[in-house]
Amino acid sequence: MTAESDEKALNLFLAAVPLSKIKQQLAYRNVTSAEAAVRRALKTAQTGKKPDTARQMEIERLDSLYRAIYPSALGGDQKAIDQCLKIGEQRLRLLDAPEKRAKGLQQAYEKTVKALQTCDEDAAVIQTGSMIAQQIDYAVTHGTGQEVTKALYLVPHLMNVLTALGATPAARETVKSVGQESFQQPRDDLSVFRKAHQI
Repeated sequence: MTAESDEKALNLFLAAVPLSKIKQQLAYRNVTSAEAAVRRALKTAQTGKKPDTARQMEIERLDSLYRAIYPSALGGDQKAIDQCLKIGEQRLRLLDAPEKRAKGLQQAYEKTVKALQTCDEDAAVIQTGSMIAQQIDYAVTHGTGQEVTKALYLVPHLMNVLTALGATPAARETVKSVGQESFQQPRDDLSVFRKAHQI
């Protein structure tokens, strides 16, 4: 069998077609051969897979599930109706993911860090902030209302990281005022003595 037939087998499998029917439609010797074709096609699809490819594949799977449940939902099955609504919500989140990722907190965080004068000793703090920003972005992009709300509880922790890096307006003001005080302080023992005795 060719790579083309393997891809057809995978597409049928993603459309929720049973392996026995895939065997018949594509003239495989047995169900095991049909399953092997699906596995080969999946392996090929996952080699060097990009996030957009994975997202599109997941959307196809959701579409297959939706098609399987939709007739029952139209028949009034309340459980099927709930499942269709959940699948629809997940599908919309996946479709919206690239735009949300482009406007995400992680990108803004990286832009902020890039503008700072950091050193190797800051690496752990910077990475901590990056992980928090990624977690928030993931929840906002893929999560439901409650999951998003929970992720937003991480914002104060991210603000603490940014403060430690001197990357908030208040932190910059503190650094500026400390720098001015240091500049105004006497720089030698004689000046310290004169200031202390007001000579």
